[in-house]
Amino acid sequence: MTKRLLPIAFVLLAGCAGSEDSATNRTVWVADGPPVNCITKSQVRSFRVVDDRTVDFERNRNQGWRNELPFRCTGLTFGTKFRVNSRGNQICNFDSVTPVSMARGPNPPRCQLGRFQPMKRVPLPEAAPGAVPEQPATRPAEG
Repeated sequence: MTKRLLPIAFVLLAGCAGSEDSATNRTVWVADGPPVNCITKSQVRSFRVVDDRTVDFERNRNQGWRNELPFRCTGLTFGTKFRVNSRGNQICNFDSVTPVSMARGPNPPRCQLGRFQPMKRVPLPEAAPGAVPEQPATRPAEG
């Protein structure tokens, strides 16, 4: 059995797409503590699908949680809207999500959530003039 490595950091560009790329408009998301089983719904401001196994739950501009689903989710792609299937005031690792585009029909897919990795946004360290910026962490190829 192989273990998947959780990406510890990933780079996001802040500001407008047409703005000049500089260290002042770049931030890095980093792990901020151990993963948790549940988060409180009222603390979640927005959701963002990264890929068919990764969903980010944003608390505020500088805090959030990354959820690595234990299995690929058919129909879940970057930018997809989805419905969280949970009861009560928490979203937990035993709950699931359903892509809105596939929610019709008698048996819509339910994709189980994983644990929630707390994340925080920090400024990207400034590089020396002429230095090549470090690449963000990536997920190893599956096979």
